[in-house]
Amino acid sequence: MALAPELTEELRYLEINVGRRIRSLRLGQSRSPLKGFGYEFESHRKYEVGEDFRRIDWNVSARMQEIYLKRHFEEREVSVFLVVDVSRSMHFSTAKHSKNLRVMQVGATLGFSAVSDSCKFGILAFSESIEAYEPPRKGRAHVWRTIEKLYNLKPAHSGTNWELALRFLRSQLRSMSIVFLLSDFITDPNMNQLAELPDLKVLAQKHDVVPIVFMDQLESSLPAGRGLLRFRSAEGRGEMLFSLSSSQRNTFDALVEKRTTELHDLFYSLGMDCLFLKVGEAFIDPLMTLFERRKKV
Repeated sequence: MALAPELTEELRYLEINVGRRIRSLRLGQSRSPLKGFGYEFESHRKYEVGEDFRRIDWNVSARMQEIYLKRHFEEREVSVFLVVDVSRSMHFSTAKHSKNLRVMQVGATLGFSAVSDSCKFGILAFSESIEAYEPPRKGRAHVWRTIEKLYNLKPAHSGTNWELALRFLRSQLRSMSIVFLLSDFITDPNMNQLAELPDLKVLAQKHDVVPIVFMDQLESSLPAGRGLLRFRSAEGRGEMLFSLSSSQRNTFDALVEKRTTELHDLFYSLGMDCLFLKVGEAFIDPLMTLFERRKKV
């Protein structure tokens, strides 16, 4: 089934207009350490037996009374890979777009930017199982096919299994990649389990991992008015009853702030940039700000 006409129009706008802005930031360029020499100088490190003596900096070695090598970096092309959460909670919405549809818009923007830099673009969609996988390839047609596949995807499961997704991703990535994790990071029973996953730590060490957290307005604050509000987990059987009183609003706000802080702290501890997006708000400017912050000179 083809993309909905309204979504197709939005994606074409992103491809033509927004893509031009993001392409100027050179998303696909990354600095990577080389064992060779003759590239841009980066820093020094101590010599190890068997290494190329032509990289020795004799002036620094004389001052330090130890042998030091010059480290060099080159500009190289990397793959851009999306890890997309398609669990049931991603279909929740009180805005015009569900989190799932907003993911498609953000994912398409990243994809068009990647292929404009002649980078490969790939995607992994997961719930409690691996729902779809597209290995990295070049070309705009590949981006459109990938987004259409994601649009037509009917997940077989409702939950979220980060351990399975990250283990599968590690087995597929052959070279340094920029990996965007697109999710609401809502899991049953507790998202703190994410911090204990060794695959996440390894990916953060070997690749450039960027989580983008999608939030619906109702997941950030309770609606106005009085009465009772029942919350039911989209991925489990848990329920929670809130009265729309000032004390309950304060309790809810504290829970939201605690969860957001925990996510921030987790990503920071792993050296990851991150972005929090509210589904009902514009995403281009926050995305551009993220890219500007990450821009490597």
